[in-house]
Amino acid sequence: MDALAVPRKPRNSRWSRDPVLDAGLPVVARITDRDIEIFTLLTRYRYLPSDYIHAFIGGSLNALTRRLNLLARKPNLYLARPQQQRLNADANHRRLVYELSERGSRILQERGLSFLPKSYHRNFQHELMAAQITASLELGTREQTHVALITWPQILRSPSTPLETRNSNTPASIPVVFDLRGERVSIHVTADAQPFGLQRTIGTQSSYVFFPGIEADCGTEPVETSDIDRSSIYKKFGAYRAIAEQGLYRSHFGFPNFFVPIITTTAARMQSMIRLLEKVTDGCGSKMFLFKTFPMLTSWEKPPKPSGHMLTEPWHRAGFPPFHLDR
Repeated sequence: MDALAVPRKPRNSRWSRDPVLDAGLPVVARITDRDIEIFTLLTRYRYLPSDYIHAFIGGSLNALTRRLNLLARKPNLYLARPQQQRLNADANHRRLVYELSERGSRILQERGLSFLPKSYHRNFQHELMAAQITASLELGTREQTHVALITWPQILRSPSTPLETRNSNTPASIPVVFDLRGERVSIHVTADAQPFGLQRTIGTQSSYVFFPGIEADCGTEPVETSDIDRSSIYKKFGAYRAIAEQGLYRSHFGFPNFFVPIITTTAARMQSMIRLLEKVTDGCGSKMFLFKTFPMLTSWEKPPKPSGHMLTEPWHRAGFPPFHLDR
């Protein structure tokens, strides 16, 4: 007589919040130190795919994937899986992206740790791209031990940072006034992600490079436009060049130097930016603008594997040789 077939347990949809069941009962997650590591990571990088989380946390990727799944499902709900990631046509086969939920933030708050206040975000694709780029930079400092990341909290605590900036409600924003196409423009420039620096130590010698953050470009604004009120790459070039010429990076941040990383979605768009920068500088180019590409969520390209490539691979410049952040 044939053995009776054992019915297979139905699998939960990766997009639902239905509980993981054990003997018919929902599995309740008991929060561990490793979970706290995950929650804390997601306060630094609001959105991260599971493989990026694994690159920081380590251990078994399969075990971590199961744990993330449990933490995101009822009755736990410490994490969330943003529905916007389904915009990618291949979403069902990609690593899931996670964020810290309000309940996860409360756990950190109860333990006296940094947590994310409740807030609303308009452009998931843009914020995910910025998070992966800055996470890659941090991963690079783990691979290249002669490079140390100088974080925004460290910068704010530094006596080199002006007291007015440290006491500001918006310390990462730089006020600047400049001329653009014959008109006076007054704006506050706030980069994507937080300002940071890198300390490179070769032998006994250390050098430093500083950044106002990054500019993550998803291709939603024009490279050049005649409308000065509209956001554009041309306007950003004007603002950052004025910040450099007026020495505002020193007076506002206390930085000894100033580089602006601009990351866009395709090589063609990056080259159009470089050509525009050469045009507005009368062919001289610029040392401070650094260019790279990174595919956005809806791209047909496969997402890059988590690594330190944003630090270890050279950046393009207009009119100057490629720039290496790690040397």
